[in-house]
Amino acid sequence: MNDFIIYVLKSVLALALFALVYRISLLSEGNFRIRRMYLLLSSGLAMILPILPVTLSIGEYPFPSILIDEVVVYNNGIRLIKETSSIPLSYYVKLTYFAVSGIILLRILISIVLLMNETRKNEPDEKTNVRVYLLKDKNISYSFFRNIFIGQTADREEQERIVAHEKVHATQLHSIDVIYMEILSAAFWFNPLIWWYRDEIRNVHEYLADEGALETGFNRKEYQITILEHLIGSASIKITNNFNYSLIKNRIAMMNKEKNGRKNTWKVFLLIPLSLLIVLAFACTEKSSDNNAILGAEKTELNKAYFEAEQMPVFPGGMDAIRKFIATTVTYPKEAAAKQVQGRVFVQFVVDKTGKVVTNTDDFIAVDKDKKESTVIGEVTVIRYKPAEGSPTENVEEYIDLLKKEAVRVVSLLPAFEKPGMQNGEPVAVVFTIPINFALQ
Repeated sequence: MNDFIIYVLKSVLALALFALVYRISLLSEGNFRIRRMYLLLSSGLAMILPILPVTLSIGEYPFPSILIDEVVVYNNGIRLIKETSSIPLSYYVKLTYFAVSGIILLRILISIVLLMNETRKNEPDEKTNVRVYLLKDKNISYSFFRNIFIGQTADREEQERIVAHEKVHATQLHSIDVIYMEILSAAFWFNPLIWWYRDEIRNVHEYLADEGALETGFNRKEYQITILEHLIGSASIKITNNFNYSLIKNRIAMMNKEKNGRKNTWKVFLLIPLSLLIVLAFACTEKSSDNNAILGAEKTELNKAYFEAEQMPVFPGGMDAIRKFIATTVTYPKEAAAKQVQGRVFVQFVVDKTGKVVTNTDDFIAVDKDKKESTVIGEVTVIRYKPAEGSPTENVEEYIDLLKKEAVRVVSLLPAFEKPGMQNGEPVAVVFTIPINFALQ
């Protein structure tokens, strides 16, 4: 779950950086082929870069990924345990993700079926390298691969201009881009920028088609009038390249814009260093400065404990049973309570390959699922103490030690787990952390 959230944040950041480069150097430019290429490549890179094997943190992990909900212990003997849901939050997150993705993919499939149905119902009016279908009583125009659909309401000259426009979509295979962006939108719908990318690539398609149609010799003004006449009342299937897709104002502005390729060449070249910086920012690897990790590299595979395994160890009664056991066993040290010392003690322990809770054994090397070593851990130990608000901070070390010792004592009494953790079909040791909150009533 944590890995998924990190991936989402990284992909959003990467796409945002690529989009920023695009807006700086290309958004107002008339080199539509480069704009198209950049949008396609950068959108794919933004989704791939976050899953590259990189190390972004230095030193030891302060908290492993498996953090059991805390147990609150009051000085008057009351223990507080919040029951966890039998269905984890990650289940609902995954269910939502796949449900939305499925709806978007279903929409794409329905669009394709509707297009196939149009080709079956109608005979092409023109059979060359593209097929042109004249649809009755419809003021529409769109294309899908090498199939062009236009309404019969336009006169012959208007139809020629529209067909010339749509043929550019067909010959340049803009439908491949459209399907590619639709699939990305379905897979990464949670990334708001992917929708902007999808719309922008469609805009660029329209600029390219306008440019290609005018190069065949049509009068610019007459062509623009055709666009305006077919803007109102038009409709198309979402997955298609349609004649009236873009904002008409931007399209006409691009058609009337003078080409200053040499003058603005520097903007295109700016893409290279800026894009490389983004790639390097995600692809660089930082070496850990933790001496313990270096020492741990000498240890054997037997001494490795995972922060999170493919199959986690199973405790009798689940994680709530662990917390209940601790709550019924722990005691608030009287001396610490008398001195008003309170706070959270984060206790780390290992469930070994047999399911036993490690209390006195050789050190383990804590590793993540990609086998990146983090820190050396030994027997059940306190990895952090966080004082509560109002707790004294001077001359209280010995009382804090009492809280730590009590937390370690209780965790050391945990019975064995029913099943050990599993990684790649083999039993492995797994690291857990549980906070025990000593609070004054």
